[in-house]
Amino acid sequence: MQHAPTVTICELPQLAWLRLDGPDAAGFLQGQLSNDVHKLSAGQAQLSSYNSAKGRMLAVLQLIRDGDDILLELPRSLLAPTLARLKMFVLRSKLRLAADEQLAALGLIGAGAAPLLARLGLPEPQTALACARTADGLIVLRRLGTQPRYSILGPRERISALREQLGEVPADPEMRAWRLADIEAGVPLVLPETREHFVPQMANLDLLGGISLDKGCYTGQEIVARLHYLGQLKRRLFVARVEGPPPPPGSDVHVADEPQAVGEVVDAVACDAQGSLASIVLQLSQHESPLRIAGAAATVLSGPAVSGG
Repeated sequence: MQHAPTVTICELPQLAWLRLDGPDAAGFLQGQLSNDVHKLSAGQAQLSSYNSAKGRMLAVLQLIRDGDDILLELPRSLLAPTLARLKMFVLRSKLRLAADEQLAALGLIGAGAAPLLARLGLPEPQTALACARTADGLIVLRRLGTQPRYSILGPRERISALREQLGEVPADPEMRAWRLADIEAGVPLVLPETREHFVPQMANLDLLGGISLDKGCYTGQEIVARLHYLGQLKRRLFVARVEGPPPPPGSDVHVADEPQAVGEVVDAVACDAQGSLASIVLQLSQHESPLRIAGAAATVLSGPAVSGG
């Protein structure tokens, strides 16, 4: 007997969007973000970071073209501080910048995600960060990672109608299933607890195409470029299993009982009754070491210095 491929349907209440429109929108972001905004297109979203002058990440953003506008997707917990800081630099630029509370999104995870898109009459983007659009204003985005995963973004009323088509969607206000998929895929993240803690390369943004080295100046560019060209990066993002409940973002990572921290938790989600999956920024030299996080044993599963990671 053949079984239908599985799919997990997620509401995504912890995501939020800033909308920029106006003739100077792309040029303004070009001077603020780590990626080359002029290469952003309707068919391809873009990963980027918003950094302090010291090159430390204030937010990791997903950029999406919506007609002539640019959407910045980020955690809702960073919406207010990111909007306030960006507004400080608008000055005489001809653009409007505001939170768009009329948008909402659903997530689809698993082998059954693409067949479900087809049943809903929605297009299926084929490659990571590719976007496909419908005539009634929905944007389907293929997310990072080897597992099939899509977000469906659009006007709140249209997403509500789509949700009714799908029937009962399990309540998951903390987005555990979506965050777990992000962690498994090595998706970089900044939360309030880790704001200004990492340079973009520590979160593997360079490996994921989130940094342009030839676009010219932007906030924090000197630090990011120096780290790239001098090759002195000592920490990167890894995925680890923690034998216990999920530690909070910002928790220290230690080698066994050593007092000196060798890393920091980015995010963590329970993955079974005994343990959690965590994304951690860790010293490259310690990825094979026995680790402890919040008093619990932890083991690196994948990452840039792990074979197959």
